[in-house]
Amino acid sequence: MQLSAGVIANGFIVGLNCIYWVKFRTLTSYDMILTSLAFSRFCLQLFLSLNNFLYKFDPDIFYAFQTPNLFLVVWIFMNQVSLCFASCLSVFYCVKIATFNLSVFNWLKPKLSKLVPWLLLGSLLHSLITTVVFTFVSYFFEITSRNFTDHPSRNITITDKRKNLAKIVFLIHSIGSGFPLSLFIASSGLLILSLWKHIRKMNLNSDFNPSFRNPSTEAHLRAIKSVLSFLFLYIMYFAVSTVTIGILSHFTDEWKIIMFSFGVAAYPFVHSTILILGNPKLKQASAKILHSANCCFR
Repeated sequence: MQLSAGVIANGFIVGLNCIYWVKFRTLTSYDMILTSLAFSRFCLQLFLSLNNFLYKFDPDIFYAFQTPNLFLVVWIFMNQVSLCFASCLSVFYCVKIATFNLSVFNWLKPKLSKLVPWLLLGSLLHSLITTVVFTFVSYFFEITSRNFTDHPSRNITITDKRKNLAKIVFLIHSIGSGFPLSLFIASSGLLILSLWKHIRKMNLNSDFNPSFRNPSTEAHLRAIKSVLSFLFLYIMYFAVSTVTIGILSHFTDEWKIIMFSFGVAAYPFVHSTILILGNPKLKQASAKILHSANCCFR
């Protein structure tokens, strides 16, 4: 259910921004990041949905596509891309909104729009390198396991293979996700600190001058809550997906699919829904679609 909802929510973001791009022949740097993030999540959740469908309705095709570790290779790449794009969005928010009297921020602010395509390209490159490393390591592991299995005195069971492969995936996933996770936490932390300082400054002005009332205080508080929710969801997703990978070898295929689906479905759907509700263009378009759908059902 969450996978399907995530496919719809992220597909909606991609579809609407593509319509705007075709209509106006341009996309803002924010829309570029948002579209890339939504598209990566759309592909990830669509891939997992198709994987679940194949397992339930045609197990033969499902098991044919599991070798040699095709599922893990595709998942590693899509998951890394999604995490990196989410970090790019967090960096974009931080640079555009945060107010620090630092030379780095002063240099980045006017140039950020031109740097966005390079950020996205760097994210793809990072994800590709992580996936290639995993592919080579898992291939080397498979060859080594076969050699040990063929040796009569060094027999490795299928369970041992699965546990060792789970350790490899766990290690590479943790290392590959470490950089975007650190970037996300750092940028979110700086943004929260900047917003909080700005709120304190407005409150002090309000105390010294009762006639001074800035209506943007509530907007800043809402922004802090949004950033905190993004940060919580991101860390939760990283923790759940990482722990899930580490214990996959102890469960049957059906339980693997259930745990994987639960672990990777909630965060992309909830985060994308918050992004839709926080974007006037997306919120208005979604409201029109829901209203039209409601009228049709009536």
